Formats: sequence, structure tokens, C-alpha cells
Amino acid sequence: MYKKRQILLAIILFGLGAFLGTIGSISLPLGLGVTGFWPAIVVQVAGGIWLGALGVLVGALFPFISNTYAGAPLIISFIYLPSNIVQGLIPYLVFKNLGLDPALRSLRSLIHFLWSGVLVNNALGALLATFMVLVSGLHLYTDPYVFARTWFFGNIVPMLFIGSPTLMFLSPLLERIGIIPKRIP
Repeated sequence: MYKKRQILLAIILFGLGAFLGTIGSISLPLGLGVTGFWPAIVVQVAGGIWLGALGVLVGALFPFISNTYAGAPLIISFIYLPSNIVQGLIPYLVFKNLGLDPALRSLRSLIHFLWSGVLVNNALGALLATFMVLVSGLHLYTDPYVFARTWFFGNIVPMLFIGSPTLMFLSPLLERIGIIPKRIP
């Protein structure tokens, strides 16, 4: 069961994700809500690591708001739903199953973060999004390779330069005030 503070954090992350997703979607747009820089991925990954299933749910749902504000049709949010789920789910499951430190204070936690929260989750997210757009019959504004590559790099750059410091600096604070455990149970 989630505590009141965790629910509050989920609400804050939802709002932050919707804001960052909107800003990101209009910053370097490729089309269909895909951008060369999407800082909201940090909310998906950190939310999953910090709040588990609730954080993954937040990360899957806030794009419905940000995509709409960025001008993408609602169907896009449904098409991207599998991608948005796996991008938060993969790092959550890795951190949970391996008992890793969300503050990345060990080399082991950092390495697992890099492959599960930066590379694998975003590669799978990009491939799923590209596949879903193609099977839906929507028109890509570019070839599928460019679409997938833009999604992937548009997510890994913010994860490396914003996501890692966010986890390193905010996780200890969230631990101290009792919102998250030191190790993901």
C-alpha cells in the first residue's frame, strides 16, 4: 500500500512529466510528438525506480496530457502507451529484483542504471513506438530508422545529463523524508 507522501510524489511527478513532456515535444520536434530532446523520460525512469508500479503508471499516463498540449492527436498517446510503460518498467524491475540503490551510490547500481534506465528501456521504447506507428497506419514524417533513432537519442541524452544527477541528488532526500527506501524492496 502506498503512503500519503508517495501519492503526493506521484501527483508531483505527473504534473512535472506533463510539463516536461510538453516542453520536450515542442523543442526539437520530428513529428507525432517525437522529439530530439525529451526530458520527461527522467520522470518515467525515476518514477518507476522510486515508486514502483505507481511510478510506472504515472510515466505511462502523463504523456496523454503532454502529447495533447504539444498538438499530437489523442490516438498518439494510445499508440505510445506500450513504449511509455516499458521505459519506466524495465529500470523499476531491475532495481527491485537486484536490490539496487536509487541514489546510484555504488558502481553496481550505476552500471545497472545505465543499461536498464538509459539504453535498453529507451531502445525498446523506440522500437515499440516505431512499430506501433507503422502498424497503426499513421504517416511517419520521416523514415522509420530516423524516427526510432530520434526517439532513442531524444531520451538517452536527458537520461544521462538530467536523469543520473536527479537520482543521485534527489534519492537521498526522498530517503531521508521516508518516501523511498535506500534499496528498492
